[in-house]
Amino acid sequence: MISVDGSYGEAGGQILRTAVALSAATGIPCRIHDIRRGRPNPGLRPQHLFGLRAAAQMCGAEVEGDRVGSSGVTFRPKSVRPGSYRVDVSTAGAVTLVLQTLLPIAAQAGGEVFLDLTGGTCVAWSPTVGYFRDVFCWYLNRLGISVKVKFIRHGFYPKGGGRVQVRVKPGELDKVCFVERGEPKGIYAESIASEHLRKAQVAERQAEAFLKSFPDAEVKVSYVEALSSGSCLHAWARYTGGTLGGDALGERGKRSEQVGREAAELLKAQVDSGAPLDEWMGDQILPFMAFSALHHKGEMEVRVSRVTEHTWTNIWVIGHFLSVRFIAEGDRIICEPGE
Repeated sequence: MISVDGSYGEAGGQILRTAVALSAATGIPCRIHDIRRGRPNPGLRPQHLFGLRAAAQMCGAEVEGDRVGSSGVTFRPKSVRPGSYRVDVSTAGAVTLVLQTLLPIAAQAGGEVFLDLTGGTCVAWSPTVGYFRDVFCWYLNRLGISVKVKFIRHGFYPKGGGRVQVRVKPGELDKVCFVERGEPKGIYAESIASEHLRKAQVAERQAEAFLKSFPDAEVKVSYVEALSSGSCLHAWARYTGGTLGGDALGERGKRSEQVGREAAELLKAQVDSGAPLDEWMGDQILPFMAFSALHHKGEMEVRVSRVTEHTWTNIWVIGHFLSVRFIAEGDRIICEPGE
C-alpha cells in the first residue's frame, strides 16, 4: 500500500484528489495521512468527502476514514466501472474539484461514464464550470477522451445548488504535445449573473470592463436562475494549438467593473506568456501526460505560462503511483517513462 503525506507542500486538497484518482485508475491501494495539516479546518472538508465517495463508487473501493474532519483516509480500489454516477456536493462545494478527481478515473473506465453533479459551479478557489468546459475539456478532447458538458443550473456561494452533467467516452490516449499555441482563433467571454442582479446590470458592466482590454472579443451576456446572488466572467483565448483561460468572480462589496478587469488581467497574463497552456491547466494535465508517456513509451511535453506550486505538488503525488519522470525547465514540462 502506498503512503502519501497529505501535509506536503501547500497541504491542500489537491494531494487527496490526485492520490485517490491515481489509486482508482491504477488499482493500487493507498493511505493519505495528515490531510491538510496546518490549514484552517484541517482534515477532510465536505467537498473532499463527496469526491472521495464518488471515486469509490466508480471503482468499488473500500474506504476508511471517509468523514468530515478525518486526517487520514485508506482507499482500496477494485476495477473501474463505466456507468452513471450521481454526486451531490453539499451547498456551494465546487463540482469542478470533484471532477478533477473523477476524470482521470473515467478515462480508464473502458466504456462511457455519465456524471450528474450538484453543487457550486462558480465559487472561489476553484475553476468555474465554464473553464472546465472550454479549457480543460478542450485538451482532453484533443487527447482522444471525448467529454461533453451540459449546464443545467448555475450555483453560487453560499447556497450552491448548481447542476452540471458530464458525459465521458474514453478512447486511446493520444500523445501529449502542446508546445506551440499556433494561430489565434479568437477571444471569448461569458459574463454571467443571477437574476437577482439584473436591475443593477451587473453582467453588462462586467462585460464592458473586460472589453476595454479585449475590444475584439466575442462576449455573451446572460442572467441565470440561481439560489444565491452571484456573478462571474469566464474568458478564454482559443488558438489552433492551445486554449488559455482567465476567470473572475463577483462578491459582496466588489464592483462589477472590477470583476471584468480582473478576468481581463488574468487572461492577458496567460496570452502574453506565449505558452499554449495557462498556469491552471499546467497541473491538471499532468496525470494524462504520465499515462500517455507510459502508454506510448515515449516523451511528452507541454509549455505552460507559469509552473506553480500546484504543479510541483501534483508531480510529487504522481511519482508515488506511476513510474515516470518529470522535468520542469523554464516554461517547459517534460514527462518520460521511468527506468
